Amino acid sequence: MTGPHARRSFDWEAAGHTLGQSLDDYTSLVVVGIDPVTTGHVAIGIGRAQAFKRRVAVGDLFAESPPIQELVHTDDPHGLVDSFLYGVSLTKIAYEVPGAGQLFVMPSGTEPPDYEEILPNPRWHRLTAGFQEVGALLILAAPASAPHLEELVAATGGAVLVGDAVPRKLPVAAVVASVREPKGADVAAKPESEAAAPTAPAPSPAPQGQASFWTRARTRISERRAAAIGGIVLTLALAAVAAWLAYRPLAGGPARLGSKPDSAHPAANVLAATDSAARDSSSDSTASGALLATPRVANPADSAQAAAFGVELMAANTQAGAILKLQQDGKALPAATFAPVLIQGARWFKVIGGAYTTRAGADSLLAALGQQKKLLGGESVVRLPYAFLIDSGVSPAAVPAMIEEYANSGRPIYGLLQPNGKAWLLAGAFESPEQSAMYAESLRAAGTTPVLVYRKGRTF
Repeated sequence: MTGPHARRSFDWEAAGHTLGQSLDDYTSLVVVGIDPVTTGHVAIGIGRAQAFKRRVAVGDLFAESPPIQELVHTDDPHGLVDSFLYGVSLTKIAYEVPGAGQLFVMPSGTEPPDYEEILPNPRWHRLTAGFQEVGALLILAAPASAPHLEELVAATGGAVLVGDAVPRKLPVAAVVASVREPKGADVAAKPESEAAAPTAPAPSPAPQGQASFWTRARTRISERRAAAIGGIVLTLALAAVAAWLAYRPLAGGPARLGSKPDSAHPAANVLAATDSAARDSSSDSTASGALLATPRVANPADSAQAAAFGVELMAANTQAGAILKLQQDGKALPAATFAPVLIQGARWFKVIGGAYTTRAGADSLLAALGQQKKLLGGESVVRLPYAFLIDSGVSPAAVPAMIEEYANSGRPIYGLLQPNGKAWLLAGAFESPEQSAMYAESLRAAGTTPVLVYRKGRTF
């Protein structure tokens, strides 16, 4: 049959795109199916829907999923298999998709995946934790028949089932949604002109058959929340977004956030600079950092006078632990703060004191803390020239009250006195702009434009 009423194939990518628009709360998902083509299309559709809101990486755990592989325009054959088996950095195998927002794809690699070795790998937990920290999204397309699939899904926010595949060992509670072709209804495909326009932030409305199908699925959710998958089931996992939203260090702070530094050559604001193919690290923290926007320093002319040296007092594995340390010793510490960083894929909070232009100043602080018997062992002088500027025109008399205001809410703000008689309020202390990227993402999530600066001035 030909003509306008001909039955056309189901548009799996459009269905994935429709589903993807409702998945803002997730930071990692496994798209599971039998067919690498349809599964890949759904994974890419979800990715495209989210890539205009945040950074998204779609990884191929089939031997090769054509819809994903087609987006890789390089002769480098390395992929996820090479990363997990041979240590190739994920930053080397994440390829940006031009004109698709912040979408990256990661091919399967130089050989078929060894599921017995790769899927149960504990590294997935560290990697997904990194994506959760920064509010990015990791999507993995995987075959329904792969052994240990349930362990991979357990390391993520859940599974999206494609087609009629229902892996036997996968718990029903782990299923986020299901994408199936409607039965007994003609499905019109998207016009070719629309299908070839991935730069659009959203697709054209789904065909009538798809739209009605999704409407029926949403209606059934409240009635069959934990039932067997019989259509497209959408559930929103609030736990994942709650964990992310809980980590927002400066949410709700005073309205002064984001003032420009009084440098001779200030930058307008922090600029997003992502170059995943150029960054190289063996750590999962940098791998997920390849999808972060690394802040540019707003006052490069101040590098020579940076108060770069401080004392690292401890590294707490929770924000509460860092806050407790500052509550105990913060009043005796100049420029006391903490800096959230990723270490070997896990989030840590480094507690810092002091901001000095010379190592000798930090050495003196360390010695004084030893005389006061406030050292626990392991403290060291470190070079941390960067921090986020909160305000650059504060009266020195107002600094203590403002620091206390932030401290009462667990916010690590400190002041440095400037030559012009005003004070800068700063947050955190970092070795490099790359190390500050995770904190920058939390500021953006709180609705604040992060301004990274060379910290300068003297302590109070």
